[in-house]
Formats: sequence, structure tokens, C-alpha cells
Amino acid sequence: MTKTLKTVPALFLALFLAMGAFTAPAQAASNDITLVVTELPAQVRLIPGESITLSLATNATTGYTWDTKVTGNKKSVKVFQGVYAAPAETGMVGVPGRTVWQITAKKVGKAVVTVTTTAPGGGTSNVGKLTVIVMAP
Repeated sequence: MTKTLKTVPALFLALFLAMGAFTAPAQAASNDITLVVTELPAQVRLIPGESITLSLATNATTGYTWDTKVTGNKKSVKVFQGVYAAPAETGMVGVPGRTVWQITAKKVGKAVVTVTTTAPGGGTSNVGKLTVIVMAP
């Protein structure tokens, strides 16, 4: 009889936990997807209102800088100023991080975002292009 009494509370606990799994509110699935472009040249297709992230390797200790210029239908996209993101705490000096730009589609059209690397003493070192085609929804 003692054995049966110990088993009953365990069954209630298991039943309670199982019911909780079915009655717990479901987590809402996120429909937000972020496309991250990490290499140039590249081409993306967006509809107005969508955004992408352009993320390129940067080593702030070298003095090289990034500059962006939009050509083509400039009103098709909005390019936000690049933000440097330091690497995770590695304890190392001079390790590269990333420069990240957000690019948002505004109007139907085709724009080219040209990213230029400039050396500390001047002169262009590297040019990459991201073609953004904004399509009608």
C-alpha cells in the first residue's frame, strides 16, 4: 500500500507537467529575416521597406577607412552610415572587427552601392559593388 501511495503523487506530477506543455503559450515565430552580405561584388533584390545588412571585415588599427557612394536610382535605397563593431573580447590587440551598414529599400528602381577602401596615406585600395534592385511588391 505504501508503494501505491508514493506512485500516485509521481503520476500527478507527471500529468501536471505534461498538461503544462500543452497549455503553455506558444512562442511566436519571428518572420523577420535579416540578409547579411559579407562579400562584394553582390546583387540583392528587395521590395520597398525591406532591409539588408552589409558587413565587411575591418581592422581599425591599420588606419584604412571605408566610404560608400550610391549611384543609379539614388532614391531607391537609403544607406545608413557604417558602424564599426569590435571583435569579441579576445584579449588581442589589432585583431579585425567589422564595419556594418544597414541598407533599406525605398522605391522601385536599381541602385549600386559602391564601397571603397582608402589607405591611411590616401589612394584607393579596394572597390566593391553591391547592386540593389528594388522591385514592386
